[in-house]
Amino acid sequence: MKKKWLTVIAFFLLAGCTQETAKQTEKEPSVQASEEKAEAYWPTEDWKSIKPERVHMDQKKLDSMFEQIKNEEIPMEGLLVIRDGYIVAEQYGGGFDREKVHPVYSITKSLTSSLTGVAVKQGEIKSVDEKAVTYLDEKRIENVTEQKKALTIKNFLTMTSGLPFPEQTEKGFYQSEQWKTFMEGADPAYYALSLPIQDDQNTWNYSTADSAIASKIIQEAAGMPLAEYAEKHLFSHLGIKDVHWPADRSGTSLGGTGVEMKPRDIAKIGYLYMNNGKWEDQQLLPENWVKESTSPHADTNGNFEGDRYGYSFWLKKVGGYDTYRAMGLYGQYMVVIPELDLIAVQTSSGMDIDPLLEEFVIPAVQDK
Repeated sequence: MKKKWLTVIAFFLLAGCTQETAKQTEKEPSVQASEEKAEAYWPTEDWKSIKPERVHMDQKKLDSMFEQIKNEEIPMEGLLVIRDGYIVAEQYGGGFDREKVHPVYSITKSLTSSLTGVAVKQGEIKSVDEKAVTYLDEKRIENVTEQKKALTIKNFLTMTSGLPFPEQTEKGFYQSEQWKTFMEGADPAYYALSLPIQDDQNTWNYSTADSAIASKIIQEAAGMPLAEYAEKHLFSHLGIKDVHWPADRSGTSLGGTGVEMKPRDIAKIGYLYMNNGKWEDQQLLPENWVKESTSPHADTNGNFEGDRYGYSFWLKKVGGYDTYRAMGLYGQYMVVIPELDLIAVQTSSGMDIDPLLEEFVIPAVQDK
């Protein structure tokens, strides 16, 4: 392969994987091969599968991708490729299948961002430019300064709060004493808010703490935890029924990590964004919200795997195409390539999705 697989943490054999490239199970609706354009539909009940050539993709290229995964013993636990609203490739391994939820880690941050957009649509939040303290108890915040009072909701969505919260130390991710204190504390959001600001609001710093604060803001604005709010105003409309979303000791849904979802449900979030926030006959997210969320607001300075950062979405050019993505530890991805009407979802125990996109998925598209 042209690129080495990155961040491989553990290997497993894929001999027992289920692979569905242009194949359907008995329970799954299918679309037969035809020269006609595939009919548009909404995957609220479930996704439909289609032969790749129906949406101008090369099945042999996709098959060779799965063969590469098998031959290199890549730690793939779920891979889903969708074009024009239809599944063209799907595979599971490592004891997972399409009916099992998978930890998505920091994809949780993008869900929190999405629900902030829902709160704007519902009127619970007027604008991301509102001051965060509008919704929080200032008496519970230490080291209060005018700079801290000026922090907006947008600062927390774009990781530009200036609050000192390093995700990674020499011991690795989430190994610091600060992380332990944050996660095990009585109220992580207020713990993070009480840290003294060290950077100005033009400095990007990837921070689970910022997302925890965003979750707390939505809870206070909407009068319910984020998980409950998601079920009422988002998941129920998308047909997402099986989500595990834990809470911290204060009862606030974790804003930056912890969610477990099925890959097919993760893909529905991408499809909602691809359709500018509309689902069936409802505008669940403001169209402008989708545009702003997936536009650059901060430069990551080459950190992690994205070039720029939106509202808790990563922005990166891959294979010559602009992408936006939700991304989690150990190789969890939801990647949208708008120009190709393509969504790719990966769950893994440690690998980068970009080599797959660059060498197989994007080259498989025949009508670029």
